[in-house]
Amino acid sequence: MNKEKIEKIWVDIIHSGKGEFEYQLLSKKSIPQLNIGYNKKNQRCLILELPFKFEKNFQQFEKENLSLKYFIKERSLCIILNDDFFKDLFDDLILSIYSKIYNISNPEEYSELFTRHFFKWSSFFENKRNEGLTKDQVKGLIGELIYLKDLLLNSEDNIDDVLLSWRGPYDEGHDFVFDFKDYEIKTIDKSKNNVRISSEYQLESEKGKKLELVVITVEVDIENGISLKKIINEIKSLVLDKFGDNSIFINAIAQKGLTIGDLEQYEIYSYTPIEEISYDSANDNFPKLTRTTIPEQINKLNYSIRLNLLEEFIINKKHF
Repeated sequence: MNKEKIEKIWVDIIHSGKGEFEYQLLSKKSIPQLNIGYNKKNQRCLILELPFKFEKNFQQFEKENLSLKYFIKERSLCIILNDDFFKDLFDDLILSIYSKIYNISNPEEYSELFTRHFFKWSSFFENKRNEGLTKDQVKGLIGELIYLKDLLLNSEDNIDDVLLSWRGPYDEGHDFVFDFKDYEIKTIDKSKNNVRISSEYQLESEKGKKLELVVITVEVDIENGISLKKIINEIKSLVLDKFGDNSIFINAIAQKGLTIGDLEQYEIYSYTPIEEISYDSANDNFPKLTRTTIPEQINKLNYSIRLNLLEEFIINKKHF
C-alpha cells in the first residue's frame, strides 16, 4: 500500500450524496475492513467496518480539523477530515493506520489501534501559522534530513529508535543523539570553507560519549536537486517500508513550524549533495570553544571554523 494507490481510489470514488458514505475498500489484503471515501458533506473519511456481533461503546471526538465518530447503523468507526488543506497528511494517517492493523484479526485490538492513531495524529492537523523558514534554515534542515535518510537506509536498529535519535528540530543537545555517540550536522555551499558554530554548547561532548561534526557540502540545483518536500516524502515512504511510526517523524518536522501541506512554498530551494566529511570534534586538540573551556562570564558564542585546517581530525569522507 502506498500513496499512489490511495490517490487513485480517491479519484475513482463517485460521490452521489445518497448515502451516509460513498467509499471503496482500501485493500483486499487487509483483514479488518478498512475503507476510504466521502460522507454527505463531501469530506474525506477513513472508515473501519466492525463485525456485527462486536459490541463496544465508542465516544465521539472533535479536534480542530479531524473528527472521530461511530455510526451505529453502519457499524463503522470513522475518522473525518474537516479541512481539505490537510488531505496529503490525511493520506499519511491512512497509510500509518493500515500498516499497523491490516494483519490483525481481533476487532478489540484493531479498533483500539485505530482510535489511538486518531489521538496521536490529531495535533498534526492544527492550523499553525508561522513566518516560515529562511533559505539557510531550509538548507540546514535538508542536510539533517539527508543524514537521517542515510541512517534509516543503513541501520539495523529499530527504525523508531533511529527516528527518535533526531533531536535537531527540538533544539536540545546535538542533532543526532545515541547512547555512545552524538552527531552535529552542518550544511554548507560548495564555495564555502567555513562552518558556523552558533553556541558554546554545539561542540560540547557529553562525558564518556564521542561527538562527530558532520559537514555536508551541497550545491544549488533547482532542476534536479533535493527539496524539502521531496526528501520528506522519501523518508515517509522509507519509514512505512520498514514498518516504522511516521508520527515520530512528522512530529519532529512540526517542531520547525512545518506542516505537510505547506511544503510547496520551499520548492524554490533545491540542493544536490556533493560530499560528506566527518570530524572527530571530541578530540582534545580539535579547535572549538565550549562551555567547559571558556570563562563563565562569556556566553552566547558564535564563531566559524576553517575546514581546510582540520585534515588531521577527519574520520570519514564520502562523495554522493
